[in-house]
Amino acid sequence: MMRILCETGDHVDLPVDTLVGAALHNLNLHRALLEGADLSGAKLVGTDLRSAWLCGAKFDAADLRDARLPACNAEAASFAGADLRGAMMRAGIFFGANFLGANLADANVGGAQLQGACLAGADMRCIALHSAELAGATADARTKWPEGFDPAARGVSVVDSPER
Repeated sequence: MMRILCETGDHVDLPVDTLVGAALHNLNLHRALLEGADLSGAKLVGTDLRSAWLCGAKFDAADLRDARLPACNAEAASFAGADLRGAMMRAGIFFGANFLGANLADANVGGAQLQGACLAGADMRCIALHSAELAGATADARTKWPEGFDPAARGVSVVDSPER
């Protein structure tokens, strides 16, 4: 049994020994405290992670389709190979996060803080990408952008290979 604590005073008890690969679909994890947690390969489709504390957490190869991550703090978190299609990420803090090979197609990133993030190989055909903060982010030739989007003009460095 595993317990996830939330800043709201609530908690979620799960019948699992690890969050790696766990089925966490449609859970209410509003303001969850998951700093440094390993959720690699977890199934989080439709999960509510509003205002969650996700600093340094690992979501590599996780399924976060249609998840709600607005105003979360995911500084230095890793989403390598994660599926974030349709996720709500508005005003989230993703400083230095790793999105290597992640799919963010149709994710709403309006006002998201993506400074210093690794976007190499990611599908960045997002909603409201024009209002996300991208200064210092890195991308490569495999990164997919919306039609007419100029990553260099937004402060993104296009490199030959990912650094992370």
